[in-house]
Amino acid sequence: MSATLAIFLFITAAVVSAVAAVRLSTHADSISRNTKLSGFLAGTLLLAVATSLPELTATISASVIGNADIAVGNGLGSLLFNIFVLFALDIYFRKKRLFLTVSHDHTYTGIIALLLSTVAAAGLYLQSNLTLAGISMTSLAIAVIYILGIWFVSKKKPQAEEEESGQAEEKNDAASSAQHQKENTASSVKGFLLFAVIIFISGSALSITGDIMANTTGISATAVGSILVALATSIPDAVGVFVALRLANANMAIGAILGSNIFNIAVIVIGDLFYQKNSIWTDTEDQTILVAGAGFFLTVLVMVIIKRDHTRNSFTYILPSLIAVTGYIAFLISIIAAG
Repeated sequence: MSATLAIFLFITAAVVSAVAAVRLSTHADSISRNTKLSGFLAGTLLLAVATSLPELTATISASVIGNADIAVGNGLGSLLFNIFVLFALDIYFRKKRLFLTVSHDHTYTGIIALLLSTVAAAGLYLQSNLTLAGISMTSLAIAVIYILGIWFVSKKKPQAEEEESGQAEEKNDAASSAQHQKENTASSVKGFLLFAVIIFISGSALSITGDIMANTTGISATAVGSILVALATSIPDAVGVFVALRLANANMAIGAILGSNIFNIAVIVIGDLFYQKNSIWTDTEDQTILVAGAGFFLTVLVMVIIKRDHTRNSFTYILPSLIAVTGYIAFLISIIAAG
């Protein structure tokens, strides 16, 4: 396949994946509202999978075809792009100073993201071949931190919020008939499955065409994965953050980004299970360590804006965002230059 055709198919797959992911999120939201599953299970987990399904399919397909750099680069690169979008939009909406009202509860998710970034960077740097039951110790450590972290965050959910959610569900049940609700749920489930299949196909196409682009254009696989594939798979997250901030809901924006980011790192563990050579953490280029380090740095800046309650002036308010955006641009330049 020629480079031109690969680029065309990559762009087509990116557009299809983005549109399908947005529709998938809509159906996931409908399922969470029309079922009696807990808000955490039906809302947080279902929506997280919905918005991150492009990253999941792209990483798994990259692992299957044996391209560790695209698999790892996509997961970590999506983390970087998500935070870049968050801070870029903060600059755009700077007059509203939205991030001064952010709840400190996001600190817990931020700490989990920092821990996962640290373990990922260490795994990429050490490139240890230690395994347990055939699974890399790095993947096991990330899986344990992710599972325990999700459990801890779910336990920290305010009881009042759960009661409020339950009251809203009761009102919603009283307002609509059970039959109508059942039909809506069935339709949403069918739509969710349909667009999940579409994303599985388009996400796989992103990895396959990305691999071809890396082999035919001279662009490094790490650059393709951490920049091009990551950007293409993160469009739904970017759209969600824009909508949340336009509605002045900074808590939703930061919560979605941090939740998506910890899932994106966990996705690499799933990719490792499908990687047939060695461990996915030992077969990557040195550039992936830079990607992981940049992810840690940008997550620290997210923690900064979560913890602050006031600023002296407009410049000190947007300073963390300016540093983050500049840092991301510097990262892009360094990756492209090295590739």
